[in-house]
Amino acid sequence: MNRLDIRPDRDEHDGLAEHEVISDAAMRRILLGMGVLFAVAVLAVLFGAAARWATAEDTVEPFGNADIGFLQDMIDHHQQALLISNTYLDNNPDGDAAAYAREVIMFQEREIIRMDDWLEQAGVTRGTPDRAAMAWMGMPTDVASMPGMQNPATIDELADATGAHADRLFFQIMSDHHIGGAHMADAAATSAQRSDIRTFAEKMAYNQRIETVEYSQAVERLGLNR
Repeated sequence: MNRLDIRPDRDEHDGLAEHEVISDAAMRRILLGMGVLFAVAVLAVLFGAAARWATAEDTVEPFGNADIGFLQDMIDHHQQALLISNTYLDNNPDGDAAAYAREVIMFQEREIIRMDDWLEQAGVTRGTPDRAAMAWMGMPTDVASMPGMQNPATIDELADATGAHADRLFFQIMSDHHIGGAHMADAAATSAQRSDIRTFAEKMAYNQRIETVEYSQAVERLGLNR
């Protein structure tokens, strides 16, 4: 019969042989018991995870008016930021502000995707152009009059600009746009019903203010304020 040593150094005075041995059958029982314990542990983990998933499913936060209003309004606000950035890049792909414009496009496109996803979860679509924007803030206005939104004449001026004038104009326009967007995000960070949207809005406001500081530093570094 095959044997397996498991204790090589037992004291001879305890009445056992120098090497205590265990039969194959006993070892199989031990291994079987270990297997059962492992299976029980795995099942406990799975049941615990299932319970957490069920709890999470039961506690999904609903969307309130502020959540929906903020998402719809900020998508429109971001869309104009994309327009401003692309307008600058059309004539100034290698301009001094080009990297900043591309950064706006990259991050705000990503945020639009996330906001669209939330709207889909809520079962609503983007806002109509003729709606009363900012009603969720108690400040109803038309979409074009939201804080930071630029009028068509300003964007037309940017479209015709090149060189240092285009750089300066981009930084001015986008700074104003970001400050207005941060104001709206501040409101959502305190009034949105869902905690994930409040966190999203808070980070958005912070990031846009940081970017305005970066724009000011770029203007100074490039000598565009002279």
